[in-house]
Amino acid sequence: MPDYPRQCLFLDYRHIRCGDLQWFTPDGAPLPLRNPPEPPTSACARPRFMPRGVRLQAEPAAQEGPVEGLGGSVIVDGGLYRCWDAELGGEAGAAEVRLVCRESPDGRQWRTAAVSAISVGGQDTCLEGWGFFKDPNGIPSERYKAVYSPRPPKGEWARLWEGYRHRHPRFRDERLAPEVKMRVLLGAVSPDGLQWTLLPEPLMVHMSDTDTTVYYDSALRKYVLYTRRYTHDRRSIGRAESDDFRHWGPIFPCIEPEMDDLTTDIYTNGRTEYPGLPQYHLMFPMFYHRWDQTADIHLYSSADGVAWRRVPGGPVIRTGPGGRWDSEFISSGKNLVPLGTDRVAVPYEGTPYPHKYPRWSAVRQCWPGVKGWASWPRGRLCGVTADTEGEFWTLPTPVGGRRLRLNVRVRCAGEARVGVIRSGVVADSTDTLARVPLRPTEAEGRTVLDCDPIHGDSLAAPVTWRGVAELGIPPGECVSLHVQLRSAKLFGFEWVE
Repeated sequence: MPDYPRQCLFLDYRHIRCGDLQWFTPDGAPLPLRNPPEPPTSACARPRFMPRGVRLQAEPAAQEGPVEGLGGSVIVDGGLYRCWDAELGGEAGAAEVRLVCRESPDGRQWRTAAVSAISVGGQDTCLEGWGFFKDPNGIPSERYKAVYSPRPPKGEWARLWEGYRHRHPRFRDERLAPEVKMRVLLGAVSPDGLQWTLLPEPLMVHMSDTDTTVYYDSALRKYVLYTRRYTHDRRSIGRAESDDFRHWGPIFPCIEPEMDDLTTDIYTNGRTEYPGLPQYHLMFPMFYHRWDQTADIHLYSSADGVAWRRVPGGPVIRTGPGGRWDSEFISSGKNLVPLGTDRVAVPYEGTPYPHKYPRWSAVRQCWPGVKGWASWPRGRLCGVTADTEGEFWTLPTPVGGRRLRLNVRVRCAGEARVGVIRSGVVADSTDTLARVPLRPTEAEGRTVLDCDPIHGDSLAAPVTWRGVAELGIPPGECVSLHVQLRSAKLFGFEWVE
């Protein structure tokens, strides 16, 4: 049997039908758009599959910390949590940078596993924007990769500018100039994440002085990079692609500040994916508010990593109460990982000072910030919310199991119900959809009226219809779920055997 998707999360509207109106005569006969029967008559509209009384809303994170030893880039690797940080060695014009790998059995107690010294002689000590990842496509000697943004030796500026100046102006950074400032992105590789080797040639001429994320997209079969853009005096997020990690295409605009907020930058990207579900591309970008030099972190979602939308509901990670370690300025790290059995978390860092606060010695000790975890119950970054009563229908999805479970939170006076509509679509072995000659019909005995009301708060609430949990529909046939909510929030659903 093909491996149909088992779990769907409501992290955006990709699973939700938008519906439309259908037109009928006063006695209920359908009126087609083209060549309706003559003579003209009164046309009555009826909504079909249109959501009502519901909205998408992000969930705020639970924030904990400080967590000593936690780094900015975290993965789960071979049963252990691993993180990396970069530490400078020496004075200006440092000869080396030390890449520190730490490991933890639980994400809270960390030990140093290795320190790898990389020679960076001639580069300025402004070695910023570090990003680390494990590459499923890399050759064994380059299984782990890192990127960062230094100032190259001045003797190389003319050579680097000669190639850079041929770029179209829309792909250049307005801050770079051959006699004033040059920055590049450099790469490092490692077979084990412990000992690292610097790649000799820059990946590109680019200034990314805070946050760069690179990963291998197995669906695109390309490396994808998210980095800082700087246009019109504002920071934003750009995106580029590469076939081999070493040669990159232009950086296209990806996410920019909205025009209704003239004093906010989108400072970092915090790109990740939902653990085990790479089709859910996520970002935790930091919004920098110049008016008071504070920050908060929002949630963005994408179905393809190219088109991004901000999830409604406001910031998901906020500054803490006055005087706490994260009370003024925060930013997100990478990546979203399981934390225990029933939570997912992303590292973040914070300081008790505004971002550009004068850096006296006591202030410098807080920079870079202290690290902590921002976490959510499993699958609960965003959900479909009904404050009172509402309903919606899902887009057709292939049945991936004999039973259905919901990740749902229902208030005491509320309930959730699910009906099943056989949508007239089947999925073939290549996981594409093919039309079959069926009209959408409610599955017998599996309507919302047949559904036993679901109450309480559960990550995996079983759905039953008059006491029966079996769906009775073969795997691969696509169905739409008709969801009715009252004072409830649905975060996702899952097919189970």
